[in-house]
Amino acid sequence: MTHTAEPIFWACFGLLLYAYFGYPTLLFLLGEFRKDESSPEPEAKPTVSLVIAAYNEERVIGRKIENGLASDYPDELLEIVVVSDASADGTDEIVEGYACRGVRLLRQPRRMGKTAALNAGVAAARGEIVVFSDADAMYEPEALRMLVSRFADPHVGVVGGQLRYRLPEGGTAGSQEGLYQRYEQVVRRLESRLNSLLGTSGAMYAIRRGLFDPMVTHRPIVDDLAIPLDILLKGWWAVLEPRAVCSTTVVTSLGSEFRRKVRIMARAITTVLRGLRRGLCPPRPLIVWQLVSHKVLREIQAIFFVGMFISGALLAVRGELLYVVLFAGQVLLYVAGLLGAAFPTLCRFKAFALASHISMIVLASIAALFTWAAGRTRATWEPRGALAPVRREKNK
Repeated sequence: MTHTAEPIFWACFGLLLYAYFGYPTLLFLLGEFRKDESSPEPEAKPTVSLVIAAYNEERVIGRKIENGLASDYPDELLEIVVVSDASADGTDEIVEGYACRGVRLLRQPRRMGKTAALNAGVAAARGEIVVFSDADAMYEPEALRMLVSRFADPHVGVVGGQLRYRLPEGGTAGSQEGLYQRYEQVVRRLESRLNSLLGTSGAMYAIRRGLFDPMVTHRPIVDDLAIPLDILLKGWWAVLEPRAVCSTTVVTSLGSEFRRKVRIMARAITTVLRGLRRGLCPPRPLIVWQLVSHKVLREIQAIFFVGMFISGALLAVRGELLYVVLFAGQVLLYVAGLLGAAFPTLCRFKAFALASHISMIVLASIAALFTWAAGRTRATWEPRGALAPVRREKNK
């Protein structure tokens, strides 16, 4: 059996290496052959709708609205629309308090999930440009102006912003998640050089409202991948605007971050498969290659990690020094990860923090594959770090 273990080990290792390092390297090389096309200066500013999907966000929604109103984008060209997914706390009352300042509240009669909330928000939006934002994402004053300026180029259909993370005191999961997101930002910058930004951060991205097609709601998807992908497949450009900056507080509980990743990964599988079907007919080779390299291999990475572990164990039994060392390294990684999860104070050391994060990614990927296969993905979501609210009756 060990004669088949060796090719399995190196195939799994090679695919992981390609997914995380080979793909960005190829993006960089392709980008070197592309002509640098700077965006023209906008002749006139378009109207903008800032759409915020919210569920039980009373902790941050007031600050988010104040943040939006403090933007340096002209007040007469900006509207703020908050879609409440049947919030059961004080979210709706806080938003209604800003009605005199032009903020609109849309309340869904029952919990329908973020996809349905965004569909409703875009349908109600009046702006030529729609900017999607999370309730806990705080924008720099010039962020909307910088984001919208890229639409002066008539080829651009989607613009993503730059997300930065704030780490609360006592955080354990946040620092390594922030590191992972910084890596993702590098990949997105490289994709943007090809005018083919595959996905964005849900905290900040903008689209031309006329390009939006209502998303399916019968099976949950990842909106900040599905919307840009749909517009890319229509032949429009998707780019990153690093001058448009927002910040959010990262999740600091490994348990919360694990549940969030399982939810997102399971939804991403549906989103990616849908995109692949559309990308193959008619054929869109660049987008299909990006989907496979950036998304498919990431969503099934648990298979490669498990394959490396099992085949590595079989090879280590043969006593060859190389495979003994490689298998021992894997064992050490997962032991350190478990220790970091069991004793969060250890995650103050980068080695334990990184090991915990990698271990969590592997477990979350496995759980997401089973969740997706069982059809147990949920449309609803919870705010970061929220406690279960006391439900209030709504007479609306």
